[in-house]
Amino acid sequence: MLTADARKTLFEELLWEHRELVEAHDKCQVLPEASIDALKEQLANAQREKEQLIKQHQEELSAQRTSYQELNGQDERGLENASNATVVLQAELEELAKARKAAEEKVARLEEERKECNQLILQTDNLAHRLFPDSQTYAVKKVNARRPSQSQASLAVPWTPNDHLVALNARVSHMRAIDRNLSDIPDVASQLYRTLWPGEVVPDTFSLISDRLKGAGRRIREWQCSAARAGADSVLRVACSWYPELDLDALIGVREGAETDLDPILAAKRQDRAYRIAEYAEMRTFIPPPHGVQDYLDEEGDEAEEEPLDDAGAGDAPPEAPAA
Repeated sequence: MLTADARKTLFEELLWEHRELVEAHDKCQVLPEASIDALKEQLANAQREKEQLIKQHQEELSAQRTSYQELNGQDERGLENASNATVVLQAELEELAKARKAAEEKVARLEEERKECNQLILQTDNLAHRLFPDSQTYAVKKVNARRPSQSQASLAVPWTPNDHLVALNARVSHMRAIDRNLSDIPDVASQLYRTLWPGEVVPDTFSLISDRLKGAGRRIREWQCSAARAGADSVLRVACSWYPELDLDALIGVREGAETDLDPILAAKRQDRAYRIAEYAEMRTFIPPPHGVQDYLDEEGDEAEEEPLDDAGAGDAPPEAPAA
């Protein structure tokens, strides 16, 4: 099969031959009729050969164009498949990176929670030791009995968080044995919680209740402020019911030199009337302070200042048993 360049060259040669034949034909008009017919026959043959070559050339060009389009389509499909595979792989890599980051964050969070749990165990054991010093002997005995089973032969090594947990369990067992009334503490704490925070759901664990009851003193002072608001509202309700035109905006404080303050008889009568009106105040409903008003909660003198707890680390030595 002839190539495109070969066909083009052949076509140009035939074209030049055709031009030469035309020129020769023009020059040979004077030739005999037989010569003219022969030349016409040659020219017709050359024209037919030329048309055949042109047709063959076009067919081969069409075939090559079709083959090129097919190859180009295959290349495009291959490129598209490769691009899609790259996108899928990139998405998988991103998902793996996210999963790894989430796993690392979870491990770090669990490690932090473990440290907090160990610290809480140490603090709880120290607090139990302070509240129940007689339990130290039983705690040390339990820890020393457990250590050999944990491949810890030396009893002089400082206590670990697990040792403090064993000690705490021994203290709790000892406390239950010596004081059965301790079992009533959770119920009493729950009842106190409902009284101070009515409407709230009581936490499920005693530790959460205990943490909340640490602010019982402040909550009681908040209830005192609420009761004061309820009493003041009752007094103003009575006053407004008798004096509808009373200017409430003028009641911003005690007027200096009022007779109900200077005259002992009027002061006693005022107090008696106020105390009777206060009996109708809604004392069981907590009234928060209005917007822009902050209660003055003086914590001094209302409750003893809590003693700071000594935080024990994992490397602290076990507390010594109290002297007999």
